[in-house]
Amino acid sequence: MGEEFYAIYPKDKWKDPSYKLMDKFSLKGKKGFVTGGGGGIGRNTAAAWAEAGADVALVDIPASKERLEPLAKEMSQRYGVKVVPVYCDVSDKAQVDAMRETLVRELGTVDIAHINAGVCLMGDDVDVPYETWKKTIDIDLSGAYLTAQAAQQIMREHGHGGSIIMTSSLSGYNANFIGGGPSPVCAYGTAKAGISQMARYMAAGLAPHGIRVNTISPGYIWSGIHEGVMDKTGHDMCLEVVPIKRFGTNDELQGVMLFLASDASSYVTGINIPVDGGYSIY
Repeated sequence: MGEEFYAIYPKDKWKDPSYKLMDKFSLKGKKGFVTGGGGGIGRNTAAAWAEAGADVALVDIPASKERLEPLAKEMSQRYGVKVVPVYCDVSDKAQVDAMRETLVRELGTVDIAHINAGVCLMGDDVDVPYETWKKTIDIDLSGAYLTAQAAQQIMREHGHGGSIIMTSSLSGYNANFIGGGPSPVCAYGTAKAGISQMARYMAAGLAPHGIRVNTISPGYIWSGIHEGVMDKTGHDMCLEVVPIKRFGTNDELQGVMLFLASDASSYVTGINIPVDGGYSIY
């Protein structure tokens, strides 16, 4: 078939003295944003990307200003990259459009995006009130749609590829078992299932543009919302079907978020990665 044909698939790059596998994990020169950037998962993603060399925008609601501005400053000083706060209600299209303009102005472009903003509201069982249902869907699913669209449109308009990672959930593909029955997250689980399917369609449609789209599904991750609210009984009930028998921590999501954002995952698109301590085994 000719040497030219076979040359498109180089063999054993590690034999090249200049090749370094760990270089694939570098995000130096990349520009990214994280929605829900002030929360536990969001700020840990941002820290991982900043440490790897990316400039990052922390996107969160205007009410988060008091915690977001010092957080951005701290990350910027620690990692020596540009980290900026951007305020946006992701369920509001006008605010997302303004966010898009701010991202281009502040960062120049977008190479990586973590679509992460979301809420899980009380009273979200099978009799979920319509107001709770609508707010959850508006923020979690419609917000993911709007911000993911902003990311891929910037990538396509600027003529380069990129990586979009969305936060789904175990609740998106099962009824989480807690204390003998399903946890009350009807609207939340529905929204997360929608995110997972949206990501698959986007992955297929954007592959020709060099844009990869994947999801992560965190399991029981210990964050500030549990402190002062969850007692030992509730804690132990959650872990009945978690083989590792503990909650995960926010920093334990950093590795997978760096992998999916970086060239180390250049042949990975349209997948979901559970980070759940083995919950999904059963």
